[in-house]
Amino acid sequence: MDIDNKIRQQLTKESDTINQKIKHDPSLFAMLGDAYKGRLGTWLVLMSIIAIFLSLLMLWSGYQFFFVAENPAVLIKWGVTLLLASMMQIAIKMWIYNEMNRNSTAREIKRLELVIAKLQ
Repeated sequence: MDIDNKIRQQLTKESDTINQKIKHDPSLFAMLGDAYKGRLGTWLVLMSIIAIFLSLLMLWSGYQFFFVAENPAVLIKWGVTLLLASMMQIAIKMWIYNEMNRNSTAREIKRLELVIAKLQ
């Protein structure tokens, strides 16, 4: 029974350590804010503004495509505009999230460097 208590205590201690580490990980919005403060912050702001304009273009072209256009040539124009705007917005969002991922990977590498430095 004594060994069982020791195992439980050790598992509880490890669980507490893991919970403390999880609490210090930033949330999605904190990671997004860190990305805007990083090296490519001005580019992220520019891409966010472009994404907003693309959203407006998507709304307008979707409205034109589904509710207004009756001529097939005009219908194709609005449909292509809707598809291209949505694809560009997807590309911008992927780039922003990849930048956030790069920042979090760099943060984890720095943590590992600190742990290795403490071991030596």
